[in-house]
Amino acid sequence: MTRPQESFRKAWLRGIRFAQISLLSQLLLCCAEPEEKPVPPLDPSKVSEADSSEDEAAIPSQPGTITHIPLGDLYQLVQNNAALIYDIRPTSNYKRGHVPGANSWPKSNYEDGLDQNEPRIRAANSANTPVVVYCTDLACPDAASMAAALAARGHSISILHGGYEAWKIAND
Repeated sequence: MTRPQESFRKAWLRGIRFAQISLLSQLLLCCAEPEEKPVPPLDPSKVSEADSSEDEAAIPSQPGTITHIPLGDLYQLVQNNAALIYDIRPTSNYKRGHVPGANSWPKSNYEDGLDQNEPRIRAANSANTPVVVYCTDLACPDAASMAAALAARGHSISILHGGYEAWKIAND
């Protein structure tokens, strides 16, 4: 087999593998019970008047939404550079590999990263640009907990179904 044929064959197999994982991801999403629970609205009676003037801009009165994004949809967004993506795994994992264009924001640094990342998330939400978070795999609860914290602050967040492992398998 010539070198161009071998290269084409590898690309074709990678595409088939990506399609299989994407279809499996879609199947799991459509057949699974919804995992997300609505975030209750903030109770204004629990916010003191002194707090409301400073925090009003930081925490809106309406919670955001949490959705799950299948691998195939994220792949399209990455190809078009059309999403704000956060890898919330530890920095050492991010350095070993991550979704192209993803920003490292480890869950352990959530509070420290809010000042830098929240304005970007707010701008993305205003522009109807998807904001996606992901962690290691289906078993990792960190993406869901970080998405919930951001949704409680009024942001709309999507969680990559299958995490980085699904991305890695589809792109190897």
